[in-house]
Amino acid sequence: MLAEQLLNTDFTPLHSGSTISAALAKMDAWHSSSIPVVEPATRKLIGHVLFDDIALAEDESLPISSVELRSPVCAFTNQHVFEVARIMLQHEVRLLAVVDRSETYIGIIEKRSVLESLSEMLNITSAGSVITVEMQRADFTLSELVHLIETEGAKILGLTVEQAKANESILQVSIKLSHVDTSAVTSSLQRHGYLTVTENRHDLIQTDLSVRADELIRYLDV
Repeated sequence: MLAEQLLNTDFTPLHSGSTISAALAKMDAWHSSSIPVVEPATRKLIGHVLFDDIALAEDESLPISSVELRSPVCAFTNQHVFEVARIMLQHEVRLLAVVDRSETYIGIIEKRSVLESLSEMLNITSAGSVITVEMQRADFTLSELVHLIETEGAKILGLTVEQAKANESILQVSIKLSHVDTSAVTSSLQRHGYLTVTENRHDLIQTDLSVRADELIRYLDV
């Protein structure tokens, strides 16, 4: 999913002649501490204004050009939503300006829209289960994981890879599966040397039933 698919074109950015009071009102209305600023004639993005820079202004009728604007923070229309999320996190903004190749302002992307798109892409709301596999970075092979999972009849609905906080050489691969019962997949991965670090409630029930069945069989054999 690209930035242009998440655009909100109804938002009106500030311009250098906008008053401080107008900037504060827009921040309040959009629940954002940062608002993009454009040059009105060319629609070029020239920067953004922060709440901290104008909150204590003695005269709110002054234009925002009376305070120093921060450098522009933006995404291009053809950037992926992952990059959009990275930029938002890096600069701690809830609204991100979007520009075309000539750096002309087109619209904004809201943090809510990014979260919704990530949820959709990762199939977070779809029925199924999640397993997390921990492995050495050097051992990470996506093709083998996919093969082992699909051999058990499960389909991968989403996948994320993150570095373990305690050890940079360890990767944690979280996989959203179509199956509610992931015991067969988990067992297959473990047989092939993978360490699974999540526990699925359904799998725990199945394991408990299996243990109880084994105990019953041993009792009947006595």
